[in-house]
Amino acid sequence: MLILTYLTSCNSIKYVQENENLLKKNTVYINDKKERKGDFDKFLIQKPNQNALGIPLSLYFYNLGNPDFEKSYEEWVANNAKKHNSYKRIFSQKQTKVIYNTNQGFNNWFISKGQSPIIYEPSKAKKSTKYLTNYYHSKGFFDAEITFDSKQLKEKEIGIDYKITTNKQYYIDSISTEIESPVLDSIYKLHQDMSIIKKGKAFVFDDFDQEENRLITLFRNSGIYYFTRNSMGFWTDSIKGDYNKDVLIKIPDRILMVNDSVKKSSYKVRNITSVNIITDFSIKNRGLKYKDSIKYNGYNFYSYGKMKVKPKHLVNAIFIKPNNYFKEAERSLTRNHIRKLNTFTSSVDINYTENYDESLDVDIYLTPLKKFALTFDLDATTSNIKPFGILGKTSLLGRNIFNGSETLELSFQGAFLNVSNDASNSSKFFNAWEMISSASLKFPRILFPINTSSIIPKHMIPKTNMNMSVSFQKNIGLDRQTITGGMGYTWKSSKATGHRFDLINLQYIKNQNTNNYFFIYDSEYQKLNNIYIDITGNELPENKVENYNAINNEMVNFLADSDNQDNYPEDYDTVSDVSERQDILTEDVMVPVFSYSFVYNSRKNVNDNNFSYFTTRFVSAGLISTAIATNENILGQKLMFGLPIAQYFKIEFEYKKYWELRKDNILIFRTFVGAAIPYGNSTNIPFSRSYSAGGSNEIRAWRTFDLGPGAQLNTLEFNVATFKLVSNLEYRFRLTSKIHSALFIDAGNIWDITDSNLYEDAAKLINFSSLKNTAIGSGIGIRYDFGFLVFRFDVGFKTYEPYLPINNKWFVNYNFGNAVYNIGINYPF
Repeated sequence: MLILTYLTSCNSIKYVQENENLLKKNTVYINDKKERKGDFDKFLIQKPNQNALGIPLSLYFYNLGNPDFEKSYEEWVANNAKKHNSYKRIFSQKQTKVIYNTNQGFNNWFISKGQSPIIYEPSKAKKSTKYLTNYYHSKGFFDAEITFDSKQLKEKEIGIDYKITTNKQYYIDSISTEIESPVLDSIYKLHQDMSIIKKGKAFVFDDFDQEENRLITLFRNSGIYYFTRNSMGFWTDSIKGDYNKDVLIKIPDRILMVNDSVKKSSYKVRNITSVNIITDFSIKNRGLKYKDSIKYNGYNFYSYGKMKVKPKHLVNAIFIKPNNYFKEAERSLTRNHIRKLNTFTSSVDINYTENYDESLDVDIYLTPLKKFALTFDLDATTSNIKPFGILGKTSLLGRNIFNGSETLELSFQGAFLNVSNDASNSSKFFNAWEMISSASLKFPRILFPINTSSIIPKHMIPKTNMNMSVSFQKNIGLDRQTITGGMGYTWKSSKATGHRFDLINLQYIKNQNTNNYFFIYDSEYQKLNNIYIDITGNELPENKVENYNAINNEMVNFLADSDNQDNYPEDYDTVSDVSERQDILTEDVMVPVFSYSFVYNSRKNVNDNNFSYFTTRFVSAGLISTAIATNENILGQKLMFGLPIAQYFKIEFEYKKYWELRKDNILIFRTFVGAAIPYGNSTNIPFSRSYSAGGSNEIRAWRTFDLGPGAQLNTLEFNVATFKLVSNLEYRFRLTSKIHSALFIDAGNIWDITDSNLYEDAAKLINFSSLKNTAIGSGIGIRYDFGFLVFRFDVGFKTYEPYLPINNKWFVNYNFGNAVYNIGINYPF
């Protein structure tokens, strides 16, 4: 806040010279009405300095530097003799050079990251009026008039008013055609109802561009190989009365050069005779003879060496069909699908050659990637549970493992961590570690006993994914060991929609060090200790790890004595809850899951900042395995490999909407809702599959696990529940070329929906009125864009705390002392 105050106190015209004016404001008036949307910024050559919330912070940042700062130490000494002499009395020459280099470094950073003042130039304003005129002409306003006026706002500050008088818009009166080739004329008339330009519509250039693209796409996907953008044109008459224009679509026959003479030829549908796939092409073997060849389903496969691909699998990525007519879309599909195989380089050449009978031969040139690739990654991690850690990962990637474009990845990941709760009492900074070893095998097709091609055809890019991972922890919580294996399928039914079906995902969870329990959950220990003091006058052993069994035995013995339930009913309920929670949190469990996920993403490319994203996921755990399992424990729970089978149903929804208000200013709304319901073999959800609230990616005013459930003032170190609702609203804007900022509001919480006796009513989602216990956080963030990643620092302030006393929940702890400081990599959503 102090930095912001200092920046805004800077003089914005500090480096504006005499007889110059800082461009402070552009205003556009359309038919005497002020335009507020900023849609015309892209047509204005000169724009004021970038601003955030009305403040030109990038200019203030620049003004902290000096564009005329001395380029050399000698020049600096000469220009600052008095200051240099005072330095000489205190510092050595070497130290003085360090001062110069430091000042120069800071100065260059301010200058490079800030934005120099935008000086008004009348010639650029005049050019802007030409761009605006062209724009309005393109929208059918051929009589539009655009002028500009400049006005002095303050000393050396000027504003420009662009005044647009649109006058009347022109419309299409009639559309006629002159198409010489009969086949083109037939195709055009067959699809005429799909035309973009129609009688009565405004005469808009974009519509004509879209119609031209539609016709080119239509003809080239109907067998017309030689049809290009130069093959057609739109003609309009001189202006008729009443602001109407007639449109003529002219498509002459193809022009050919035959024996130095010009000849016209009608367009024809071209058929494909053969499709040849060269599977190991490279520059060095160009022109050599093929040593291996295979014919499969009408396709010809060639290789300069031994064939290292299986044609029956590779044809799944080839959409160009022999003995069929030419379609441009098939070439694009083939190129894209081959690239996604991760077997060949992205340079996929597909060439068409005309034969004497006017048919086409197709040659597809593929260059294999290296069979194996070894990668090394080093990273840093941070969270409230693991304040700091160094993570290293080694991966071996194998391509085309079984000659069917399969991809095998073996990875080993290790991390040395500094954990916030050190059960080992180690004095070392890195007092914990974690290891993960994983293997994944991906097939570019569906592996299933039944042929699924009629349901999931190859253009949906079907994949089968198999994976296995093993992880170990030391001095992290209860030192959980997990073994996970699964098999699933992914496919895309359209550009925007994707699907994932996990046929099986089996996870084995074992807590290796339950002796840490009362150390990790100190609040539970304190509850037992307070009761023990009240009843016996003594305290429980202090070393919670070494004396875990003794503490646990005291709890078991207390519950085993039936008299305690009568003599100390409240204490008995408290100890019973502690014991039940301990059973849940230390339970070793087997989690067999099958699930389905649906994703809709309307984003067209990485530069599209106006899009929607929606995903839903349905999960069923233990449904089939409990039905076929025969072994049971003394509690009647079905077992798999000697462990209880988790049985629950989970459903989740997430929606995100992005609006680009203007360049580099984006508003994002996100909401997530999820529910997990145990049944049958389970009375609770495994800890790792439960919901938590807080953290750097959602409700940033609370740390992970600190919030909830509901309005219950919980003293547990790790709070989880079975229902979660979170919504976020974030406004992102640019400060300088590399520095961005954000203002955000986060709202949400977790609740219990299983009616467990471990939760108070305030922690349960009983009806809609329970949503009043939604927590609200707000804050500000600074993000630095390195290009390959974004470093994020967000400060979250507790705005509404549902667990505080009634009528005193708003802004009680809204200060820097109770704020949460989040560090993250890339954006939270």
